[in-house]
Amino acid sequence: MKKKTIVLLICALLITVSRQGIAQEEQALLFPAFQIALENNPNVKAALASIKSAKGKSTQAGLRPNPKAFIEMENFGGNESLSGFDSAEITFGIEQEIEIAGKRTYRQEIAKYGSAIAQQEAFSSILLILAHVHQSYVHFVIAQERLSLAQKRMALSEQTHEAVKSRVSAAAASKIQHTKVDIEQKIAAIDKNKAIENLTSAKSQLEKVLSTHSDSITFSREILSVPFLLPSKDELIAALNSLPQLEIIRLKKLQAKSNINLANAHRITNPTIGGGVRHFKESSSNAFVANFSIPIPIFNRNQGNIVHAQAEYLKVSSEVESEYLILKEMAEKIYGQLISNSSEVRAYRDSIIPSAEKAYHQATQGYHSGRFSFLELIDSQRTLYKIQEAYLNSLLKFHEAKAQVDFILGVNKDLVQDIVSTNHLGQR
Repeated sequence: MKKKTIVLLICALLITVSRQGIAQEEQALLFPAFQIALENNPNVKAALASIKSAKGKSTQAGLRPNPKAFIEMENFGGNESLSGFDSAEITFGIEQEIEIAGKRTYRQEIAKYGSAIAQQEAFSSILLILAHVHQSYVHFVIAQERLSLAQKRMALSEQTHEAVKSRVSAAAASKIQHTKVDIEQKIAAIDKNKAIENLTSAKSQLEKVLSTHSDSITFSREILSVPFLLPSKDELIAALNSLPQLEIIRLKKLQAKSNINLANAHRITNPTIGGGVRHFKESSSNAFVANFSIPIPIFNRNQGNIVHAQAEYLKVSSEVESEYLILKEMAEKIYGQLISNSSEVRAYRDSIIPSAEKAYHQATQGYHSGRFSFLELIDSQRTLYKIQEAYLNSLLKFHEAKAQVDFILGVNKDLVQDIVSTNHLGQR
């Protein structure tokens, strides 16, 4: 029993190490593009700016009310002995509102949660941008592969054209076959032009998310051949609890609770104390004065804000479960796509494409020797091209799903954490 447990532990360790190695290999290939996006993408800059904005609000929330300086003059400009300023009384003083019932503490808590929410929103936004970089990068590489495939198809159609031309010249094939192979060449040329347009579009899409020219990156088709070692469905679902989106909802719930506390605290009005010096001009004497005032909460007891804060708390509390269920459904759907696409890619790469290539070579050799018909040759050529195109489509869908899975798993969270931490250091 112990031996079996040890074997299972070793296998689990090897899988973990292998998965980490594959993830690092993929990240190393994508890192130059990630770095450029983090430095140039305006949405990244906006996300980092939102953290600074929330930090400013947090600082402001902790400030106390400013004192008020006042000057008061009495007993001047009246009748008889009070005419002019000879009998005036002038008071110089300062008043200070005193916050009570924990208002400042609750206000700081709300701002603190707001700052944490802004950080999680920025974290999520930047992770999503990196997922788009991954998808756009692969889209561009596959667009290059499509162009290469179209060029190969052109070469194949030319080879077929020469083979048919040779047989027609030897009167071993009809001229109609020559016409048909000309059509195949023209279709191949059209597909090549489409591939060029697709590559241009993919380049524009990539440059948009990078916010710079893609010429500064060396693209590697190795990203298409990184081994598949997929997470389990349980791992993906468990990772949902660490997603920024759920953390944001949790923080909003805590913030809403503090809002209720603050609203209740505002039922108790703040007193104002003051003091100063009064100068009696008539006798040229001075005296100290002091005052104390507090609003009487007869009409406004902050009832509306309390009801609003309580309703917001109930609303956010219900959103936690709702958001989790939405994310869980999304994760299960993406995982299904990932598994399905990975199976398709393996099938095309390991079995279907090699078989199609073998069939095409056999058809070509058989056509030259007269064992296969022209239709069999053309059919094998078309089948090979369609299968290769289908393989690239499956590969693209796989990486689109893989980028979303990486987002859920937080594969690039350390990279994002570094830039967020650097942003914090830069604002001090």
